Amino acid sequence: MPEQSLTRESLVEFFGEEEYRKLCNHEAGHALVAFLFKRPLDYVKMDRSKERPGITHIAGSELDGDAHIAMAGHISEFLMRKDFACDLDTVMKELPMELYKSDADYQRFQAACYYFQLAETNVVEQDYNILMACKKQLCEIAGALNERAYLSRAEIENIVKGA
Repeated sequence: MPEQSLTRESLVEFFGEEEYRKLCNHEAGHALVAFLFKRPLDYVKMDRSKERPGITHIAGSELDGDAHIAMAGHISEFLMRKDFACDLDTVMKELPMELYKSDADYQRFQAACYYFQLAETNVVEQDYNILMACKKQLCEIAGALNERAYLSRAEIENIVKGA
């Protein structure tokens, strides 16, 4: 399996230590929120690709929670970079300046908000509250992903329930 051949060392060599850590933090947010929304999360893995460095694989075609899952990656990376020492107003003001309109997560977030008629600010606020309440689990998922580059649903479940 490809995820077995990718090691932390090869990914750090490809991305650099700091960028790889940020990418793991980002992907951990997607994985945690997908799990909490009870979506059929298969795995999360890091990949040696500039276009798609992380993959949170969710089976099926259900869309419930898509807006939250899509934005959770950006919010988790932001919060972890700030050591969770920021309030919702800071996230609302500073995060949009970092987002690119062409970013696949951002486009998925906007499409899901439109489809479900959700206010983008409400989704960001809900994600913020979820991630702040689950910061221990988020950090543990990010740390495990950083070390192993691949986590199964069972491994994520063990982290979330054991934290």
